[in-house]
Amino acid sequence: MVKTSNLTYAYENGKQFAFPDIDLVPGKHLLVIGRSGVGKTTLLYLMAGLLSPIDGTVSIAGTTLNSLPRNKMDKFRGEHIGLIFQQYHFIKSLNVSDNLRLRQSFPKKENDKKRRHELAERLGLTEHYNKRVTALSQGQQQRLSIALGLIHRPRIIFADEPTSNLDDVNCVKVIDLLKEEAEICKSSLLIITHDLRVMSHFQNRVML
Repeated sequence: MVKTSNLTYAYENGKQFAFPDIDLVPGKHLLVIGRSGVGKTTLLYLMAGLLSPIDGTVSIAGTTLNSLPRNKMDKFRGEHIGLIFQQYHFIKSLNVSDNLRLRQSFPKKENDKKRRHELAERLGLTEHYNKRVTALSQGQQQRLSIALGLIHRPRIIFADEPTSNLDDVNCVKVIDLLKEEAEICKSSLLIITHDLRVMSHFQNRVML
């Protein structure tokens, strides 16, 4: 499902990262763990095609991302990759329902109202369905961010520090939810984090 080889990346300030190879088979999950500053988010962005490596390759479901022109990369990402960012990416002028509908419709042009309602219910967003994003609490915005990463049933889910701001109870709830949704979507799940509480929930781990 996800395979990387000899990935390296360098920032303009001279900071450079070299990453271990990853080989994640379909239906399996992976935890990438390490302290702040070791390049976890950089690795996720490389695997999602948001950054281009200076060396090495990334392939997802047999497609080598490095070989795709930008427009095809954007379409591939929209169809096959679910991204859950640390910083939330919403259209603030829209409500919860419209944010979900818009994400579901690009690029697959889907309009599965049942899927939206079921996911909102599992994430505790039903009573907030018609609220604007700006009216949501921090926790509700986090759940919406998760929903936006899952709504289109991606083949691979990348989650960047999904539990770092949560207490112990909600940490477990979010991990369980991500695993359940991955099972429903028949997706692979890859989480990057510095949160050591998550380690016990994953057998397959990479340390940076």
